[in-house]
Amino acid sequence: QEDVKLTSRKAMALPLPHSRGIHSFGRGTVRICRRGTGNDIVVVALWRPRVKNAVNDDMYLDMIDILAQSSHDSSITAIVLTGAESYFSSGADLKDGNFESEDGRGRDTLHRPAGRFMMALLAFPKVIVAAVQGPAVGIGFTLLLHCDLCLCTEQATFWAPFTRIALVPELCSSATFIETIGLSKANELLLLGKKIDAKTALDWNICSQIVGGCDQSGNPFHENSLASVACQQLDRHLLSLPLGGKTSQVSESWFGFMHTLLHPTQTAHKRSL
Repeated sequence: QEDVKLTSRKAMALPLPHSRGIHSFGRGTVRICRRGTGNDIVVVALWRPRVKNAVNDDMYLDMIDILAQSSHDSSITAIVLTGAESYFSSGADLKDGNFESEDGRGRDTLHRPAGRFMMALLAFPKVIVAAVQGPAVGIGFTLLLHCDLCLCTEQATFWAPFTRIALVPELCSSATFIETIGLSKANELLLLGKKIDAKTALDWNICSQIVGGCDQSGNPFHENSLASVACQQLDRHLLSLPLGGKTSQVSESWFGFMHTLLHPTQTAHKRSL
């Protein structure tokens, strides 16, 4: 069993480790480990198993830090995101106070940890893969449509119960779901709160493959866990290729192109400086 190296909760901006050991990062809501032949894949495991990996502000902030550091670290080419134990994520932690009413029709949302995480995910310029080994609920579901690949096990389920708790679907899901599976099926998920299994998620193009025979111990860093399988596939089919390491540069160029299309005035202003 690999040793877990705990970092101080007060050391919020420690650099991502380069060793293959398992590390508790930042505020302690995630654990990370390097994988891949070139040690260039970071496995990030959501680590609040007592609450089924519910996402609170501390987890949002830890994920923001990981995405920001990974974006600028040339030794990292990909992130594999997974969950600890039986859940991928049970969604936002409703006890964390993230859902208090706010003035300005929600304009403050982007300045809160949840909104800042969403923007960081949208802007992430490198490859990110979701390894969904169990139920994905709420934000744990909607973020999948912003990943480059989504692998799941047969135990995975997908549920967006926003209308049950009188919330507006977040993370552009009212657009990404329609784009991915069509209006009618998107309404089944977002309006009716339909829960779907792995086979349906595969049929609806939410995940790219169902991986059988994975370790079921709940250890996301096991050599036969779904996250490890995802790392092996990245290594074998992408990063080991002669130009595999260029992928992040292509992604970054594409993001820059899209930013120019979406914010032409801002881009023109930057060029004039």
